[in-house]
Amino acid sequence: MRKIKRAVISVWDKTHLVELAKFLSSNNIEIISTGGTKKRLEKSNIPVRSVSSLTKQKEIMDGRVKTIHPNLFGGILADRLNKNHVEDLNQIDSKLIDLVVINLYPFRIEAVEKKLELEKSIEFIDIGGPSMLRAAAKNFKNVIPICKPDQYKNFINQFKSNNGLFSDIERINYAKSVFELTYNYDLEINQYFKNYKIDTENELLPSNFKFSLNKETDLRYGENPHQESAYYLPTNQKIPWKKIQGKKLSYNNYLDMESASSIAYEFNNLCCVIIKHSNPCGFGFGNNNIQAYKNAVSTDPVSYFGGIVAFNSEVRSEEAYEMTKVFLECVIAPSFSKKALDIFASKKNLRIIELNKNNNFSKLNKLSLKSVFNGFLFQKKDTIIKTDFKVVTNRKPTEQEMCALLLGWKIVRFVKSNAIVINNSEKLLGIGAGQMSRVDSVKIAIRKSKENDLNLVNSIMASDAFFPFSDSLEIASKEGIEGIIQPGGSIKDKEVIDFANENNMFMIFTGERHFLH
Repeated sequence: MRKIKRAVISVWDKTHLVELAKFLSSNNIEIISTGGTKKRLEKSNIPVRSVSSLTKQKEIMDGRVKTIHPNLFGGILADRLNKNHVEDLNQIDSKLIDLVVINLYPFRIEAVEKKLELEKSIEFIDIGGPSMLRAAAKNFKNVIPICKPDQYKNFINQFKSNNGLFSDIERINYAKSVFELTYNYDLEINQYFKNYKIDTENELLPSNFKFSLNKETDLRYGENPHQESAYYLPTNQKIPWKKIQGKKLSYNNYLDMESASSIAYEFNNLCCVIIKHSNPCGFGFGNNNIQAYKNAVSTDPVSYFGGIVAFNSEVRSEEAYEMTKVFLECVIAPSFSKKALDIFASKKNLRIIELNKNNNFSKLNKLSLKSVFNGFLFQKKDTIIKTDFKVVTNRKPTEQEMCALLLGWKIVRFVKSNAIVINNSEKLLGIGAGQMSRVDSVKIAIRKSKENDLNLVNSIMASDAFFPFSDSLEIASKEGIEGIIQPGGSIKDKEVIDFANENNMFMIFTGERHFLH
């Protein structure tokens, strides 16, 4: 097995570059380099020769072409045991390369995150770097490819421990890192060009779906302690929130945070939502956050214990103090005042999450995903698309009643089916979730509101799907509920409309269902 005699080094990220190069030079390893890397090594008085001295070719096209040459790639790809390879290398007066140290132009950081124009972005698409790394990884038995600065220390330790020789397993591990890196690098570029197009339905659900996920963190467990769990992110994405304090987030926390923030950030007026098991158990508007919070708590003053609370505006000291009186899992908001954070600090396990309302979520976040039968189901996330609602009763809703109807309609799509919510224009009054019978969900929503001494007179009721019979409206009207919002579409719609008219109720058909399973 040949020891390392010659290395090519060309890196964008020059972290620990000098330390590595000094180690190589001290072990009599010749270093060949390019451009800025060569200048950095020369400045540190490390012996280095230019790639041009090997290729007999100057860099051209402003550096676009500097390493793509048979003299360089021949030295990387040559099989030392193949006489023809060695003869070919001698004929072109090239040298064997034993080590390739390359890291790539930071396309995601420079082009994607900085949102450069296309013409500038393409200059950060690395060509020679991935090519040299892949060539070295293909020929791992003869050449070691290093693609990340955090590999340098391990390489030096391995070199020292075995007198400069490397096992096949060690070489394969370096090769694996290269192919993982170049795969993800190409995915980032591919995604950039996909996003450059105008979004269409077909682009959101393409014929081929490719994405790469990196494990961001292991979670304590899944929905239950016996289930393993982890949080993954696409390679070109960052965590969209900042955890200011608190315990490690759990699997269930992630699900509840998604529901809570989605509801709270749906509204422009100051509001607060409380989530338990991904279902809203409280919601309220207010002139300030403390009023919104108290309105949300009043929906169900028992069930909100241990919930996740979200606001759509900055959390200040008054509501922070109020929330520290009870056990909560998490508080989410676009920002927190310093006084609020000082108050929350007394509850060291309480998770405080800062989530920007204007977060630029990826296309992937516009989809929901479930694994079934060795495959995956993708669908667009449920959003309210239709706004041309139809009043189907003789009685028309007032402006305030219309506000209440829209509130109920926005909330009910976040409740597990069969879903019913009862509310006025200020807050939720009752919730019926996850029942096999829609009328049972109605009964539960009414019972919960009564248990909490909430007045249902002049309230409205929202349903995620049509009422198949008038029985739900019969129950609702007895409690003083006057308005209904639902998709419509039942063969018994006329029966339901007739009952509403006979009892002076107003009802809107949205033409859009919102099942949630």
